[in-house]
Amino acid sequence: MNVFRPALIRPLPIPLPPFPGECESSYWSRLALANHVPLARLRAPSRWLESRLTSVDVLCILSGQTRQHLVRTLPDLQTDERPADPPAIPDNHVLRWACRRCVVARTGATLPAQIWAPIHDNVCIRHRLWVGQHVHAPEEQLDLSRTPDVVRAQQKYWRLRRHHGTALIDLCEELTAGLWAGLAHRHYRLVHRAETLHDLVRVKGPEVEPDRKAPWLTAAGFPERVALIHMFTSPHWRKLAMSDDFYVSLSSIVQFHQRFPTESPIRGTSRIWLTKTVKSSAAEIEYRLGNPEGVPTLIAN
Repeated sequence: MNVFRPALIRPLPIPLPPFPGECESSYWSRLALANHVPLARLRAPSRWLESRLTSVDVLCILSGQTRQHLVRTLPDLQTDERPADPPAIPDNHVLRWACRRCVVARTGATLPAQIWAPIHDNVCIRHRLWVGQHVHAPEEQLDLSRTPDVVRAQQKYWRLRRHHGTALIDLCEELTAGLWAGLAHRHYRLVHRAETLHDLVRVKGPEVEPDRKAPWLTAAGFPERVALIHMFTSPHWRKLAMSDDFYVSLSSIVQFHQRFPTESPIRGTSRIWLTKTVKSSAAEIEYRLGNPEGVPTLIAN
């Protein structure tokens, strides 16, 4: 069987450094686009000759990068190089588009890169861009310069995770998701932030398809989501919400309305829903934390 000689695989004319955390397939694609070479030809330049070089070896030659740098920068290569080691890609990481401004600053190219990033990292603090949930393309990353409270919410969220621990924050985030969705369904209004971000989308690019969740709407509600999680991290407030004493329980709802004011008071069945959902969510958190005062309670629909 014929084998490629290393000399037959030469460095590409346009070097392109990898982006930190970039997935291997993204780096291959960017190398091909930067050098105007079809990706299939770049990965298999001959139909008859087969190479025994590893993917890392070929990338080293094509890109001109050192092996150590590629393995350190591309998590997929770390898994291939050291399969017995702890996984290079943690379970809480997802594949998403890197901040388009960071890509230009670090690589000198505008070609978008896909990276393995923490699932909770929704904002690029340095460039004030929404890069996380429901962003399906680099051009959908939202400029947050007119809504700095969204940027501050990301910073606050990471402080909460450091202070309270990931387990409690993940639990509060999970169990308040239904409460937040219910508030949105009952027309909880996010002041002018949603309109600001929506106007930005209409100016900068096309509308999001109807069957997809809009990144501008998710970003607009992010500060309130973080504030809701923060509220449920307080053991004192959870005990108030769980209390069987009507007036004690009512004080927790009063605090809730003070933190999340609505344009018009919630009335009728919506008010009953809110009280039951807050109480059941607090009780479920206590139960999951092993507190005997908490009882397993289904969140009201």
